[in-house]
Amino acid sequence: MGPLISAAHRERVASYVGDDAPVAIRGRAPDGPGFWFAPAVLCPVDPDDRAAREEIFGPVACVIPFDGEAEAVALANDTTYGLSGSIWTRDGARALRVARAIDTGVLSINSNTSVRVSTPFGGVKRSGYGRELGPRALEAYSEVKSIYYATGAA
Repeated sequence: MGPLISAAHRERVASYVGDDAPVAIRGRAPDGPGFWFAPAVLCPVDPDDRAAREEIFGPVACVIPFDGEAEAVALANDTTYGLSGSIWTRDGARALRVARAIDTGVLSINSNTSVRVSTPFGGVKRSGYGRELGPRALEAYSEVKSIYYATGAA
């Protein structure tokens, strides 16, 4: 994780990890130049907490406890965002069932990244616009036009 873009953004990220935040794990940030923020894992986080509802764009992860698959899917879908997600399980059937049920543009199973240059990337809901990457990526920047040219005598 590199430094954040500005001091103002570092302060915005820090506002999610205040004195009353349920910090379960806190990492360290390098010394020296740059707008570094020490990674943090918040746990447990209520689904209605600000950190769970907003995009933080910093090294802060929220852990929201759940009981069962149905509640996990409901919690995952209870957001206005849907860029990317991750499912961790040893049960292949459950992984595919939950992957189909979660509203995200891309999803990884037993991996923390789903971005590949060969596959489309983009979100749903308020996350992103269209798709980038993959063989069909240029379609978002193109408009098809058909032209028929008769080459015979008029």
